[in-house]
Amino acid sequence: MAFSDLHLNRMDRYKLAILLFLVAVSVALEAVVHHAMGVEVVYSHFFYIPVVLGAVWYGKRGVLVAVFLAAVYVGDYSLIGGAVPVDAWIRALMFVVVALVIGTVMDYVHREQEQVMTQMANAALREGTSGRFRGNLDEWKAKLRSSVNVKRLRDEKDVRGLIEALTHRDPAVQYEAAEALGVLREPSAVIPLMAALTGDRYSGVRWKAAEALARIGSPAVEPLIGALGNPDEDVRWKAAIALGEIGDPRAIPPLIALLEDHDRFVQSRAAYALGQFGSSALSPLLPVLQAGSPDARRGAAIALGKIGAPEVMDPLLFALSDPDDAVRSSVLDALACLGEGVHARLLAHVGAASPDERNRIFQTLREATSPKFVEGFFPVLSLADDETRDVILSLARKRGEKQTELKESGAGR
Repeated sequence: MAFSDLHLNRMDRYKLAILLFLVAVSVALEAVVHHAMGVEVVYSHFFYIPVVLGAVWYGKRGVLVAVFLAAVYVGDYSLIGGAVPVDAWIRALMFVVVALVIGTVMDYVHREQEQVMTQMANAALREGTSGRFRGNLDEWKAKLRSSVNVKRLRDEKDVRGLIEALTHRDPAVQYEAAEALGVLREPSAVIPLMAALTGDRYSGVRWKAAEALARIGSPAVEPLIGALGNPDEDVRWKAAIALGEIGDPRAIPPLIALLEDHDRFVQSRAAYALGQFGSSALSPLLPVLQAGSPDARRGAAIALGKIGAPEVMDPLLFALSDPDDAVRSSVLDALACLGEGVHARLLAHVGAASPDERNRIFQTLREATSPKFVEGFFPVLSLADDETRDVILSLARKRGEKQTELKESGAGR
């Protein structure tokens, strides 16, 4: 679970991707419905979805979407018949007009909002300075403006004002300020952001502070390593994820130590973070998989599965006979992530294993929950000995019977 998995402002992050997807769908409709099938009506109404969204999200800049789709629409008529009907020109023009009108309105609304926010800040400033206030005027102004216009502070790169906003009483302002400091990647914000991460704050603010620290990168590594020992498990796992995002090798040993945390979720997040380091974490993780505590071996298996390098396959295969059930289960899940070639190697490994090792491996295989992983044995089943083949076939039958029961119970309803 990286920061993108729990982002609290998903729509803002994916606006461009959504818009490009809708434009691509519109182009596909033009190619299939109009150009290939010869249908000239109805389908073009879909074009208004990306046209309107582009204008709402990007103002007059969104007109570019309308211009592009209008060009595609008219150009396809030209390709098909050489001449473009008048009604096609009118529809294409309407795309642009709708986008221009909506975009102009949205730009006006945004300008009005910013003016109102600035006026509110100035009014509050005058009220504050007309009474008993005798402090530094610039500091007071920065704090007031941060409470009403974090976006402006970010655009002006006003780090001081954004740091002040981190202490605002409104969690929404704290959240936006932390996000803005992450966008600016300002090293001087590390200490205030660490205070936001470790303080008694809303979970969303803590998460955004951790994400900002990950964006800042190297200057935040040592403070984040220190946070791995925080008594609050919420702080520990967020710090672990941030360190995984940064990818600084200094964090690998402390994260390996965190695999033995008393909180199981913290353990799993530490393992996930270690998996983000890639091949640089292999040398420290492999000895842990072989000789660490059960919790550490389990976490190492998760991390190695995420790394997915060819070098991890043999160590994971040998760990399939680990004496701990939970470790073997995590090892099997990690092997399932390695893709092509793992099934043949696993069958060869089982064939060469001792009787005790085979029994433990078979016990783990019988608990496999991924139908796709089980089906991967079928093309190489001829490589298996009789006992292994029976285990795999019985597992496949068990999965098939379960699916049949589910279908029958669904039909009975």
